[in-house]
Amino acid sequence: MKRDWRVAVALACCWSLLASSNCATVRPYRVTDFFRSPRIADQGIKRVAVLPFENLTGDKAAGGVVTEEFMLQLGKTGRFDLVERGRIEELWREQDLDTLSRFDEATAVRIGKMLGAEGVILGTVTKFEQNPEARLDTVRQRRHHDDYDYPPVVFVDHGRHHDECDLALTVLAAVTVVGIIYLLTRPRPHGAQVGASVRLVGVESGLVLWQAKDVFDGGRKQVQVLETEREDRLRIIYDVEYLTRVLCRELVSTLTTIQ
Repeated sequence: MKRDWRVAVALACCWSLLASSNCATVRPYRVTDFFRSPRIADQGIKRVAVLPFENLTGDKAAGGVVTEEFMLQLGKTGRFDLVERGRIEELWREQDLDTLSRFDEATAVRIGKMLGAEGVILGTVTKFEQNPEARLDTVRQRRHHDDYDYPPVVFVDHGRHHDECDLALTVLAAVTVVGIIYLLTRPRPHGAQVGASVRLVGVESGLVLWQAKDVFDGGRKQVQVLETEREDRLRIIYDVEYLTRVLCRELVSTLTTIQ
């Protein structure tokens, strides 16, 4: 009876702590720092050129990675016809366009006309940081789980070992409760980070018709729940390129979603 009572208490504590941790639903993160001109519908923009993003980070590959991913996510919407990347690179070589930081709306309009585009996307990568520590922790946890040497099953004569069982159940209950408290109160892991600022310039009007910017931290629960699969949520924490996909998708949604 004592053993049953202690098991019941341990389970009740576990369920109580788990229930308290789930009572507040984590809401998916939404990009709020954006502007979309009411004139964008009047422009009738269909053909768009995504120009190479300016890279302000220490990672030399960041500009190309974010540019390509943004172009992919924009194309997935089916709302625009995108100028081929090869055509843009060809123009870059012809015009010797190396200094992206000098691009303004007037320059974007000129390039857009050369490419036969109705709109031009200009972007800047503001942050691009991988998280190797989180990735190593994940691998280490999985390896520990796979290599764990589980103790053999031992059959005990319960009639002769009541005291030993009672002590074991008490320790188990205490360890279980302490473990759950740790899981609920442990600090948020540091995640990969990626940030970008993007704007759409109308070639005909020369106006900025849409602009959005944000920085995504893979360690934030609100960012992680943007994906439904557990494996994808883990990738958000440590994989900056996967996090880039999520950021670009959410930035594009502020342009294409009808308000």
